[in-house]
Amino acid sequence: MQLRVEVIFHEGVAVVRLSGEVTLSTLPHLSDMLNKASQEHPSAPFVINVNDLTLLDDAGIGILMGFAGKLRSTNISCVVVCSQAAIRSRLVTTGFDLAVSVVDEANSKYC
Repeated sequence: MQLRVEVIFHEGVAVVRLSGEVTLSTLPHLSDMLNKASQEHPSAPFVINVNDLTLLDDAGIGILMGFAGKLRSTNISCVVVCSQAAIRSRLVTTGFDLAVSVVDEANSKYC
């Protein structure tokens, strides 16, 4: 399966919608698209919506963690929107949610 990354700029916020699978083979595409989005919107807060992912492996979680850390180092916020129980469970199990704010769809107007 492929990974689709859609970036839109909405009300001053860069919204990244991920769909498909984040695996070792799709990591370069994910990393490239996140870096491109942060270059195009260097001071915008980011919302990353993972609700349409069918798979998010540990390496993908690492890429998202690194991206959020990069933003945080420049005082830019990053929130992950996740309503899927299986993926949210992985984010909790790995401790991702302790470092990056994770909200469900009902709490985000950027879904």
